[in-house]
Amino acid sequence: MKIETKKVYVFFILLTLIFSLMVGIKRSVLENSYKQIDIVMSLNKIRELSIKDGKDENEILRQAKLKGITGIAIQEDTITTLLLQGKIAFFSPNDLSKFNYFYHLDLAQFDNISNNGFMIACQDYDLFQRIKENIQSYLGRDFIKTSTIDGKYYLRILQGDEEELLKLGLGYSKEDILKIQQMAFNLILRPKNTSKINQEIFQQKLQSIEDFDDIALIIFDEEEVLGYPSLKMLTGMANFLEKKNYSFGIIEFTSQKGIQTIASKISELAVRVHSITKEEMEKIDQNKAIERWVRAAQERNIRLFYLNPFLNIREGSLVESNLDYIEKIKDELIKNNYQIGEASLFPTYQNPLIVVFIIGFGIISAGILLLLEFVNIDKKYEIMLFLSILLFLLLVNTAIGTIFLMKILALASALIFPSLAIIINKKYFIKVASTKNNSIVITDKPFFLYTKIIKNIFVGITRIMLISLLGGLTIAALLTQRQFILAIQLFSGIKVAYVFPIFIVTIYFWWSSKEEKKALLEDIKKPILFEHALLVLILIMFGIIYITRSGNFSILTISNIEEKIRLFLEKYLIARPRNKEFLIGYPLLSLAIAMNHLDIHYLKIPVIAVGTIAPITVVNTFCHIHTPFLFSLLRTFNGYWLGLFFAILFPAILFFFLKIIRICLNVEKK
Repeated sequence: MKIETKKVYVFFILLTLIFSLMVGIKRSVLENSYKQIDIVMSLNKIRELSIKDGKDENEILRQAKLKGITGIAIQEDTITTLLLQGKIAFFSPNDLSKFNYFYHLDLAQFDNISNNGFMIACQDYDLFQRIKENIQSYLGRDFIKTSTIDGKYYLRILQGDEEELLKLGLGYSKEDILKIQQMAFNLILRPKNTSKINQEIFQQKLQSIEDFDDIALIIFDEEEVLGYPSLKMLTGMANFLEKKNYSFGIIEFTSQKGIQTIASKISELAVRVHSITKEEMEKIDQNKAIERWVRAAQERNIRLFYLNPFLNIREGSLVESNLDYIEKIKDELIKNNYQIGEASLFPTYQNPLIVVFIIGFGIISAGILLLLEFVNIDKKYEIMLFLSILLFLLLVNTAIGTIFLMKILALASALIFPSLAIIINKKYFIKVASTKNNSIVITDKPFFLYTKIIKNIFVGITRIMLISLLGGLTIAALLTQRQFILAIQLFSGIKVAYVFPIFIVTIYFWWSSKEEKKALLEDIKKPILFEHALLVLILIMFGIIYITRSGNFSILTISNIEEKIRLFLEKYLIARPRNKEFLIGYPLLSLAIAMNHLDIHYLKIPVIAVGTIAPITVVNTFCHIHTPFLFSLLRTFNGYWLGLFFAILFPAILFFFLKIIRICLNVEKK
C-alpha cells in the first residue's frame, strides 16, 4: 500500500514542478520587460564638483546629461547648504557686533535675544518666507520674530539647538527645480523628516512636494521616512504617494525607519535603489565601482543608481574624471542590455491562491517521503498527516494571510528538499560493506573501478542537483510576488535552512549504517586522541564560518583571493556560482561516493554531512527572490558543471593516492 501512496506523492511533486516552471517562465518574461535604469546624482554633489574644480554648474549638468545622468535629486535646503551658496547669513547674538561693523545696523531692537538664540539674514524675500514658515512650524510661533532693516535684510530671531537647526529641512528651491526640469532631467525629490514631526510640519512638507509637477520619484532623505514614527502620518504618506502616483525609492543595505510601512501598502510604486556611500567612494577604485553597479542591476533588480562622485582624484580634472566614470557606467549597462531612463516599475503579478496550494501539495508530499525514510507509517496515518498539514496551512492563510503562508511553505521547501536530495540517493553513499572493519580495499582492476566511480559520481550528483533544483523552483514560484522581488518581504529562516539539512542527513546516515554506528560507539569509549580533538575543532571552526557567511549579510569580510575568484567568475560566467557549492559541496559528495566504492568508512559521515552544503546552496540560490529567475538558473548550472569538474578531480586524487599506497605495500611484502 505504501508503494501506492508514494506514487501519489510523486504525482503531486511532478505537478508542483510543472506549476513552478510555468510561474518561473511568467516571471522571467516580466523581468525581461523591467530593464530601464535611472542614473541619478544629487544637485548638491554637482555643486560640490563645481566648487572644487572651478567649473560652471550648468555646464557640468549639460555634460553629465550627455554622459549618462538621467535624473537629478533635489534635497531640501538647510541652513548649511544655503550658507554654502551664499544665500543667507547665520550667526549668534555674539556675532552681531561683528556684523554691525560692516553694515551699521540699528541693533537696539534685538536686546531681548537670549544668548542661546541665533539669527538668519536673507536678501531674498521668497526664500526668507520659506525659511520662516519651516522654522516656525518646527519651533513654534513664540520662538520666531522677524524684522526688516534698511529695507534690505530680513532677519529672524529664533532659539533652538544649533546642530538641529543646521540640519533642519527648509523646503525646496523653485529655481533649482525649474532648472532641472528645463534641462529635461528626471526630477527626484528627497523629503527630510524631523525629530519633532507633527501634523503641521507633515502637511507643510507634503504641500511643498505638491507645489511641483512632473516628479519622477521620491527618495526619503537620511535615516527616516517623512512622518516616522507616527503610523498615522506614515499611512498618510503612503496615501499621498498613491494618490499622486509618485514612485518611491527603497535604498538597498539601509534600514530607513518607516519604509517598510509605506512599501507594504504601495509596493507597486517601489523602486530598488543602490548607492556607494561617500566613505566607500574614498576607498574603492573606478573599475570596482562600475563592476558593483552592473552586479546590482543584474543580480538584485536595482533600477536606480544614486551616484556619489569621486572627490579624491589627484591627477587631472575632477569633473572630467567623474564624467568619464558616468559614461563607463552607462556603456556597461547598455552592453548588458539595459536601457537608460526613468526607473522601471516591476509589473503587477501575484500567484492565484490555488497555485500556492498546488505547490504546497508537492512540498507536503516531499516532506512525507523524507519522513518515510526514517520511520514506517501506516497508510491511514500518512493520509491523516497529509490532511492535517493541509488543514493547518488553510488556517494559517485565513488567520494570518497568504504572505505568511508563502513564507512557511518556502521555508519548509528549503528544509526538506536538500535533505531529501541526499537521503533519497543513499545508494551512492552506503552499501553492505565487503569487509568487517575499516580497512581499505584496493582492487586489482583499477581502471574498471575508477570509471565506475566516475559514472556514479556523475549520476549521483546530477540526481542530487535536480532534486535540489526542484526545491529551489518551488521557492521561486511561491515567492514570485512584487513584495518579495523588490525585497520588501524576505525569505524567512535562512540560518535554519543552512543548518537543518546537515543535521538531518547526519542523523540519517549515522542510524542507517550499523558499521558507522558501531565504530562511533567504540570511539566514544576510547580516550580522546589528538586527531579527534583536532577534527572536532576544525568542524567547529568550519561551522562558525559557514553560519556567519550565510544569508544576505555577513559579519566576515571577503579575502582578496576570494574577491579575485569572484570577479574572474563574474567576468567569464556572468552568473557567478557560489564558492561553497562547487569548491566544497559537490567535491565532498563525490569523495563520499568514491569512499563508498572503496569501502572507506572512517569519516565518511562527516564528509557526506559537509557535502550537503551543495544541495543547500542550490536551494538557497532561489531564496534570493530579488535575483532574476534566469540568473538564478544560470548560477545553478554554472555551479553544477564546475562542481562536477572538481567532483571528478577529488576522487581521482584519492584513487591514485591509494594506488600508490598499494604499490608501496606490495614492494614491502617483496
